Amino acid sequence: MESLKTPEPVQPASPPVPEHRARASMLAILVSALTGTASEIFLKVGAAETAGHSVFGLSWLGFSGLESRSVWLAILFTILSFVAWVRAIRVVPLSLAFTFANVVHIFVPLSCWLILGETISPRRWVGIGLVLVGLMVIARPFAQLDEKLDEAL
Repeated sequence: MESLKTPEPVQPASPPVPEHRARASMLAILVSALTGTASEIFLKVGAAETAGHSVFGLSWLGFSGLESRSVWLAILFTILSFVAWVRAIRVVPLSLAFTFANVVHIFVPLSCWLILGETISPRRWVGIGLVLVGLMVIARPFAQLDEKLDEAL
């Protein structure tokens, strides 16, 4: 009598690895930062719209913000930011991705200045410049590594 063999499980095909994984992940970090920035702007607008409202007499909880379309847009952009972030850290080391995510410290104040008309103090401008310089210092070796990886492939 022939022994019955159980069929080997079929392994799903792994998704194709993009040719420029690092660049795609860096783009995902940028998308995460931009959508995170949009989320913060919409939250600010929504909070301002509903600042005088009270839900159940518990205005300090901020539930009144849920009455604003801007807050719901902020929630949507937060989810999109999260999805882009997860995409980014699949390839880029977390320590590097987290460093590049600090670009949000440039995007948020600039967006508040341009969109909301908020002022930026000279000290804050210096801080924005320092963050930018820091990101460039970190980005240069990463770009060189990306070029070496491209050559190796």
